[in-house]
Amino acid sequence: MPSKKFSLSGKAPENDLLLDPEVGRKLSEMVGAAPWVADMDWDEVVSLTAYLHVREYQEGQAIFQEGDIEPYMGVILSGVVEITKKDAKDEADKSLVRMGPGRAFGEFALIDGEPRSATARARQAAKMLVLTRENLLKLSRENKHLAFKLVFNVARMMSRRLRQTSERLVEYL
Repeated sequence: MPSKKFSLSGKAPENDLLLDPEVGRKLSEMVGAAPWVADMDWDEVVSLTAYLHVREYQEGQAIFQEGDIEPYMGVILSGVVEITKKDAKDEADKSLVRMGPGRAFGEFALIDGEPRSATARARQAAKMLVLTRENLLKLSRENKHLAFKLVFNVARMMSRRLRQTSERLVEYL
């Protein structure tokens, strides 16, 4: 069994995420700025990395499709991700949002485990952190305080997005 690698804080995450200079730098930039890690200090983010893993996608590659049942949330480290939804009338994909580094998406499926309500596609080669529902539940068993902070932040993100959607929707009523 390989020896544990230690982060700058002296804690030993279960994975080597922080050994990747790009991941460590991007995570440090997100602390205090990105909504999904709001109110977390660096040591808490380091602890959280034990529950995250990295995925990479080529330009044009689907991250997930509307209707997929894969309960995880992604956080963009690099690249651009576009979220689209099929129009019920003509089945055409309608762009909802394009987002870049620091932005999180897929949080509804993470929380409720329901099928994906939209499609996510890499519009530029993208690298992202992934938190699966399984790892969120593991985090909640192993570190209730950190899990609460994370879920509270995700709930705040969801609330903000629902408010924005309501504001846009009223324009069409």
